[in-house]
Amino acid sequence: MDSKELFINGGETGQMMHIYQWKNNIIGTPDTWPPHLRTCVRIMLTSVQPMFIWWGEQFIHLYNDAFIPFAGKGHPAIMGRPAAEIWPDEWGRLSPVATAAVVENAGSFIKSSYFLLKKEEDTEELSYAFSYSPIIGPDNIVDGLLCVYNNYLNPIMGHRETLEVPVVENPEDVDLSTRLGK
Repeated sequence: MDSKELFINGGETGQMMHIYQWKNNIIGTPDTWPPHLRTCVRIMLTSVQPMFIWWGEQFIHLYNDAFIPFAGKGHPAIMGRPAAEIWPDEWGRLSPVATAAVVENAGSFIKSSYFLLKKEEDTEELSYAFSYSPIIGPDNIVDGLLCVYNNYLNPIMGHRETLEVPVVENPEDVDLSTRLGK
């Protein structure tokens, strides 16, 4: 599939990705992307579920239209940027779980998490569940992560103090029950 086909029916973010100056990005131009990244990008862009991909060691951020509300005022500037730059306040919570998924080549599910979505004039609390799924290359190495969101927890916000949000410092500290959302 050529670059034009890759972004067809990808909505606003597909159009952005099509015209993005990838030659200046660490992951290179779409015509050089490996087939497994191209396949995941196609799945992500055509999904109505909020999704993003973190690619490579820097977790370069690619996302779909359904993810735009989670991006807040960061959209569209967060496209193609390292995750640690995009989520500096939350990186301490996100990094260990993402790194564990890469190191262990295993998916994760976080069933109770919240973020503050910073909008132009106010801040909104969002709660959601999300999962990281490894994207495996032909060499059986994890090259990135596909993340799928589900905000089914929004009705319980206001009771955040009763939520147990897993916070870990090291990938080794992420046990199987945390990673499976138990």
